[in-house]
Amino acid sequence: PRMAVGRRILFLVLAQLGVATARTSRGALRMAASAASPCFDRVALAACLRTRTTGRRVEYFEETDSTMLRASALLAELGGREAHGALVVADWQTDGVGRRGRNWESGRGQNLLFSMVWSPPALSEASPVDVLAHMVQLNLAVSVAVVRACELVGITSAKVKWPNDVWALDRKLAGSLVDFNGERAAVVGIGINVNEQSADVVVVTDDERRGEAGTWPATVVQRVGVRELLGSAEPVAREPLLAHVCNSLENLMDLSPESFLDQYRRADMLIGRSVRVHHARREVNDPRDYDGTVVDITKQGFLRVRHAGGDATLSGEEISITPRLGSW
Repeated sequence: PRMAVGRRILFLVLAQLGVATARTSRGALRMAASAASPCFDRVALAACLRTRTTGRRVEYFEETDSTMLRASALLAELGGREAHGALVVADWQTDGVGRRGRNWESGRGQNLLFSMVWSPPALSEASPVDVLAHMVQLNLAVSVAVVRACELVGITSAKVKWPNDVWALDRKLAGSLVDFNGERAAVVGIGINVNEQSADVVVVTDDERRGEAGTWPATVVQRVGVRELLGSAEPVAREPLLAHVCNSLENLMDLSPESFLDQYRRADMLIGRSVRVHHARREVNDPRDYDGTVVDITKQGFLRVRHAGGDATLSGEEISITPRLGSW
């Protein structure tokens, strides 16, 4: 049937762009204990929201397995129309979802760990082509929304590292994952370092744990948090930052594709920069890898890179901006 073919095309294209689907594997996000900050305040969040629906429904857990799994269950229970914009927030995750089998450590109650159901009513009758365009824009808009939120609390150094990360001062500040359900909805998972101090964190992949040949040693990730960037002696409240993300994302998704791309380019950190392109994973020594210069982002969400062999359009490859074992 035509719709089934459309769904298969959606899966293939979104997977190329780094959007997770029901057919992609999930990794573990390991949580490390540290001094807890006050519990999340839903009233404080609501006071800062300026959205129609995004963030208006909140499920909060001091501890859960995965906010993405909880949000997916909420989507399955309520359906897209009712669940759209709902948030699942946790202070602690025991089985969080990460990209490409990596795990990542975060202190209990220190950071923003949340997932959001995204299934606007306009998608209910949209064609597969329009659903694809919407999900591509969502995948890019999440990181831009985080950059805007950081700007609103006084951080001007935050920039998007294609496709799903936010960096500040060449250190990782936030990451996200968009999990498309194959129909007309997605679950967006976001982690923002808020109150933890910067540290080198060892990131281990599933392949490395199994000791597979051809992989490099565990990657060292340099992280930075909102509190450190602001130079604050006191913990930074998480609720206004989350509200700013919700407000910004809703605004960005209201934009036309052309207007949105202008906003993306303003938030981007890679255009004009020298990078290393990894075809498998950055931990893998792949002879196809090369160095190049980022030229632009296309309306399909692809990254254009110029290298010695000519111009290339990237979809699912990984990008390093620092030496191989120090990259993220």
